[in-house]
Amino acid sequence: MNKIFLLQLLITFLTGSLWIYFTVIAGLRFGSKIGGFIGGLPSTALLSFFFIGYTQSPEMASAATAVFPVALSISGLFLAVYASLVRRGFIPALIAGLCFWFLLSAGIFFLRLENFLSVLLIYAAITLAAYIILEKYLKIRSVSQERRGNPEKYLIVRSLFGGAIVMLTVLVAKTVGPFTGGIFAAFPAMFISTLTISYKVNGIEFSRALTKPLMVTGMITITVYAIAIRYLYLSTGIYLGTVLGILISSFSAYITFRLILPRLI
Repeated sequence: MNKIFLLQLLITFLTGSLWIYFTVIAGLRFGSKIGGFIGGLPSTALLSFFFIGYTQSPEMASAATAVFPVALSISGLFLAVYASLVRRGFIPALIAGLCFWFLLSAGIFFLRLENFLSVLLIYAAITLAAYIILEKYLKIRSVSQERRGNPEKYLIVRSLFGGAIVMLTVLVAKTVGPFTGGIFAAFPAMFISTLTISYKVNGIEFSRALTKPLMVTGMITITVYAIAIRYLYLSTGIYLGTVLGILISSFSAYITFRLILPRLI
């Protein structure tokens, strides 16, 4: 591991931390619906894939997307576990959700899914199951914002945590391989940061209400972004590919916000 790569990791960490800082604080300015929408936009995944491509190659970044949709859908189940348990305690709910995520992600690692069509079908099935749990069984509904604290007090630590996850994803892809890097790119760092800060600032019910818009937006826009760059990175390179991927994902985010969220949230 040379000095150039270490410098690239540092840049990855700083960029990821700043990105998450501004994304989370923007989400907290609005209610649970818009806050959850903003928190579900591509953030850690966008930076993870970009810096895998930047520090290694576009081919490695493209390969890392192979398993990503399934790993991301498990983050949807993480939200369902959190929402079902958070009224019994924030920390136990967060730990239970993370244990669930690591357990299922380990299963993905050992299954070594390689057929991308199969990955998308499994992703769709798990995502649907997560939505049904949140909508039909937990009956998650939007709530108005009732600020109880100062978000800036918690933002720096949470943003550094998110930046560390992005950096770890790049490091894992470099040392272990793109398959494992793709799994870590789906780690719910942005979800955790958003839920934690919203809980500290607005309380349990507001944090719980964020889970459904986070899940709906994240499962759609982040997956669209990952599919786009899977092919764009190989044909246009990481810079133009990232810009085009953001544009495509932004269009899907607009459709999600205007047409899908009003019907599902």
